[in-house]
Amino acid sequence: MIRVDLKSEKTKMRKRSGAGRPAACEVFGHRERLLDIATEIFLEQGYKNAKISEIANRAGASKTTLYARYPTKAELFVAVITRRTRVLQESFAEILIPGKPLEKVLDEFGARLLLTMSHPEKRALYKVFVAESSYFPKLARRFWEVGPKRSIGMLRDYLRGHPEFKGAYPEHAAEMFWSLCCGQSLLKSQLQKSSLMSGKTIDFNVKEAVRIFLAAYAPTPSTIGAVKR
Repeated sequence: MIRVDLKSEKTKMRKRSGAGRPAACEVFGHRERLLDIATEIFLEQGYKNAKISEIANRAGASKTTLYARYPTKAELFVAVITRRTRVLQESFAEILIPGKPLEKVLDEFGARLLLTMSHPEKRALYKVFVAESSYFPKLARRFWEVGPKRSIGMLRDYLRGHPEFKGAYPEHAAEMFWSLCCGQSLLKSQLQKSSLMSGKTIDFNVKEAVRIFLAAYAPTPSTIGAVKR
């Protein structure tokens, strides 16, 4: 009796006929390429002027396919931002480990935050949001929710459960630490295109932010002295 591997035969038939669903990795690859192209066009033309037809054409996809995945341009833009912020938030999750000294966690968190926010592409996307926020307030609100608000929430939850944190309001404390790290540096990088922070500057800014934060929310003798530049 000859046994037939039906599963193998079906697989061969799909390959020969071209039928069946594409592999998950193929779908993922198409989506990533689409988001890469969308990012390029949003950065080149801004949100308002970017055209779905051009994004689809450059990505080698039909408008029908694009709209099936992202029904509106706003949803496509949010997908672009979500992908970028997801990478940062995943790296934060690796840092916010219970049991680690608070100073070390904040130092790593702040450095990762500043390195990301000073990246040329992130700066450019941020400018797009600032420029378009008055015309598309819902889009700006969505950016805040999937980006800064979510990351600040991760730090808030971590502070709430850390024994070294003595503050009464962990959410406000998380917002303050974010501001200490990004404040002037982020504003300056947006106003001056040539303003790029060196690794030494980032390290100094973060260490000072950590020292000030700990002096207010987890005071110990080691947090009293200023960092020498």
